[in-house]
Amino acid sequence: MAHALNPLSPLVEDRSLGKVREQAEREYIISVLQLTEGNRGQAARILGISRKTLWKKLKRLGVSWPPDATGR
Repeated sequence: MAHALNPLSPLVEDRSLGKVREQAEREYIISVLQLTEGNRGQAARILGISRKTLWKKLKRLGVSWPPDATGR
């Protein structure tokens, strides 16, 4: 039987599904950009999206590439 998470668990506290999905998307896009050595066109192809969509996602997720001094 699967164990239910305690609703007060630090894993789920202040972590809506949208926030979790957003963080996963951010991390995946960054990993693909690292894989492609920052080539946005190639990254977009791997992600199955257009370069314009990738650019919009980077802006929405607050990701600058190459990363600035804060690592974002």
